[in-house]
Amino acid sequence: MTHAMLEAWSRTNAVLLVLASALSLALGEPWPLAVTALISFTRLIIGYSRAWTPSGAFGIANGVTALRLLAIVALGALLSSAPPHWLAALVLVLFALDGLDGSLARRRGVASEFGAHFDMETDALLVMTVTLLLFQGGKCGAWVLSAGLLRYAYVLCLAVLPARGGEEPRSRFGRYAFAALMLGLIAALALPEKLAVAAAALGVATVVTSFARSFYFSYATPAAAAES
Repeated sequence: MTHAMLEAWSRTNAVLLVLASALSLALGEPWPLAVTALISFTRLIIGYSRAWTPSGAFGIANGVTALRLLAIVALGALLSSAPPHWLAALVLVLFALDGLDGSLARRRGVASEFGAHFDMETDALLVMTVTLLLFQGGKCGAWVLSAGLLRYAYVLCLAVLPARGGEEPRSRFGRYAFAALMLGLIAALALPEKLAVAAAALGVATVVTSFARSFYFSYATPAAAAES
């Protein structure tokens, strides 16, 4: 699977997960998103078979990401009705593990394009799942879903309206914004409603700013993008 095939998978995945999220909203249950994500990511892993790392092995780093993926699927399919503090604790563990896979890949010399892509899209699924749980649990309004949909909107915009700058590489600001978002969402899961709204709103505002920068990078002129 080439870089172009990874991008094609991301576009298909974005369409599928947006549609699955709409079905989840219509049914009032998060499991359609979880089941669809499991099928879509299975296709990604099988499609990249034996090219997961430079050696061809799946590798421990991708194993950590796969473990995170399965936990996210379980969160949406099986654990959505668990007590809020249990949900917050699980999401906190998943967030803490996010840095482990990349660290393992770099230390062992098995970093790959597949691994980086797999990790990034797993992060996006985590955000979409948690924002869906916050909305369906009545903690936040529909605005919180914007944080989960932004990644997919960005991918689809680039597909429909190809940009000179292409997709922005993961930046330090983007990593900080993701951390701020996740901490806000975790706090929102655990806190009472009014405090939950405030915590989630701060996280969502930060990640909206990050994606605004990404859109600017992609659709600005090359000279302007270089200055951003």
